[in-house]
Amino acid sequence: MNKRYRSLRRTAAPEVEPVTLTEAKAHCRVDSTADDTLLTNLIVAARELVEDYIDRSLVTQRLVMTLDQFPPEIELPRPPMSDSGTTTAVTVTYTVNQTGQTTTLSTTEYRVDRNSTPGVLRNLYGGTWPSNLDDPNSITVTWWAGYGAAADVPQRVKSAVLMTILELYEKRGDGQMPDGAKRLLDTVSWGSYS
Repeated sequence: MNKRYRSLRRTAAPEVEPVTLTEAKAHCRVDSTADDTLLTNLIVAARELVEDYIDRSLVTQRLVMTLDQFPPEIELPRPPMSDSGTTTAVTVTYTVNQTGQTTTLSTTEYRVDRNSTPGVLRNLYGGTWPSNLDDPNSITVTWWAGYGAAADVPQRVKSAVLMTILELYEKRGDGQMPDGAKRLLDTVSWGSYS
């Protein structure tokens, strides 16, 4: 995951990849099944490389981030936030300053802005965040991110994933993300959201 967020981690990996094994084999012009395991692993590696490069989540996955203090707004990296189905939950837990106990902040005590890119948690109008223990990682935020299903991932991103798979497959130990893939991804990277 991107080093910009020291505590960001994935706790539920995507159930599907943005491209299928069939698509990867077609792009790499592979007709046999001999390299299916290798190509399956390269699909995951290519997706992870692309996600790191553009600082986005491609298909639905659960992310967790810890904070030491409540900032005015909590920016949720790796957009887009999931906005439909059973993967819309956002959970905020924190260590209470007075008791040292961990509690979950009620969803009625903050606003979730899924329309911002990246998503943001904000106080209620005129409200404040609770007083938490001033201690490293005393606040934990959990949310779901990703475009949704593989079919929802933009085609230019899928094309970049396929180009990266081909590079990794052909060069084995020395493959990198190709410049053409980077040019496609630069149109959707952090700061130029689509």
